[in-house]
Amino acid sequence: MSAAALYLNLRALGVAMELKEEPERPGGYVIETRGRTRRGDADRVRRLIVANRAALIALLTSGSPEALAVRQEGDGYISKKGAGRRQHER
Repeated sequence: MSAAALYLNLRALGVAMELKEEPERPGGYVIETRGRTRRGDADRVRRLIVANRAALIALLTSGSPEALAVRQEGDGYISKKGAGRRQHER
């Protein structure tokens, strides 16, 4: 699955992602997530983010028209699930 497809799938589940700079981490960022997922989805979401961390960071930091379009499309998926606790990927 491409980073764009994963990003859109996660947004459709109500998961918002934000980057926090942490220079000591590989890639210089940690991905923070926000949103509420069903119990069965939470572990799967975390594993997908960890496994695709570098690609998601590239998508979230890119200023390319393609990346901007994907993020804009994902913003259209905001749902009631979006208000929830914040978590860090580990």
